[in-house]
Amino acid sequence: MRGLRRLTPLIRFVAPLNFLPGQYVNIRVPDTDQWRSYSFSSAQGDKILSFLIRDIPGGTMSTFLAERAVPGLPLEIVGPLGRFYLRDIRRPLLLLAGGTGLAPFLSMLSQVAQTGTEKQLVHLVHGVSNDSDLVGVDRLETLAKTIDNFSFTTCITNPSSTHPFKEFITDNIELGYRHGGNVDVYVCGPPGMVEAIRAWLTKHGVIPVNFYTEKFLPSSLATPVS
Repeated sequence: MRGLRRLTPLIRFVAPLNFLPGQYVNIRVPDTDQWRSYSFSSAQGDKILSFLIRDIPGGTMSTFLAERAVPGLPLEIVGPLGRFYLRDIRRPLLLLAGGTGLAPFLSMLSQVAQTGTEKQLVHLVHGVSNDSDLVGVDRLETLAKTIDNFSFTTCITNPSSTHPFKEFITDNIELGYRHGGNVDVYVCGPPGMVEAIRAWLTKHGVIPVNFYTEKFLPSSLATPVS
């Protein structure tokens, strides 16, 4: 492990591995038999790879990172894994991220910044619960300056937030981003959020050409193999 940096309240760390943008790895928490799954937030081909890891008080991985992790400590990693990855861009993209579900989209967008979008529109909506959960905005702003036709919206559900958009992700899917169903939708976040978005699209008569999802698994369900 080459480095460790807190993003409040998230932690980023790095390790060398090849992958497709959107995939994840399983990492064994050192000195335990427990595994955790994390999506890459870095671009394919990066020499230093990154993840967004939620800092959960008392959590097994969070405690390790806060108390025992040091540069140079080896980690047991299995992967890359998963079928949630960026396909060829043939139509507009709608990317919907909940919490640390932003990670695979940062990876995808970093790849798009290198390869282009063939002038297709790309829009991302990132929803979190609290102001302190909103990270990666500076990177999204940089990507928006780099990628033609890319835009993004952030929203926070806590009504006491100072953020201008105190709403759910579905409240920020404007008509123009649906493209009459001629769109590929990628969703990453908690299972409840993913299913709520699926139901919302159905309710509003939006049947995307493709609907790709990645649901967060409870920590206890993470295993060394896919």
